[in-house]
Amino acid sequence: MNKPNVQLKKVKTFVGMDGYGLNADVYINGVHCYFVLDEGSGGCMDFTNMARIEKNPAKKKLIEDNCKLLDDYIKTLPPDTYEFGGKTHTMKVDLETYINKLCDEMETEKLRKKNERRMSKLFQTAIVIGKPNEDKYRFMNFKQPLSNIPQTKLVFYVAKLLNEECHDGVKILNTNFKFENGKVTLTL
Repeated sequence: MNKPNVQLKKVKTFVGMDGYGLNADVYINGVHCYFVLDEGSGGCMDFTNMARIEKNPAKKKLIEDNCKLLDDYIKTLPPDTYEFGGKTHTMKVDLETYINKLCDEMETEKLRKKNERRMSKLFQTAIVIGKPNEDKYRFMNFKQPLSNIPQTKLVFYVAKLLNEECHDGVKILNTNFKFENGKVTLTL
């Protein structure tokens, strides 16, 4: 079965009484099919099927067909497994779980892009070290563009960091450095 194209639009998140809440429009294959609301009060998500309020019979049928397409696809998904209390549990995937995962993926991607922009800016003035794909990092900030630092001084600091700090998976994270034949060059 083909995976339907499911998108969340007009997503708004907020702090509820028992966690985070959200409201969003759910589009399936480009058709607005659901409005979803999670009040963040510990209960289930509320789904409003847009076919219920649609007056145009052709559009109503299109919404219903896309909702069925998504429901049929979700039924083919394997159960989720998770750890709790030292035991592994399985849970059947339903519409709410699927939308929660989609929202989590969107939030993760948003944070990844934000971190990427932040790191790109930091790379201009600092040598950054850390383990790739982790949130923790350290940096040696020169408080001026690295292109203004003499090449010999930059090579010295990079060599020092490589020798003293870069072991056990820790690396220089700067994407604006090029390592060739034991030399470091700054790429702009």
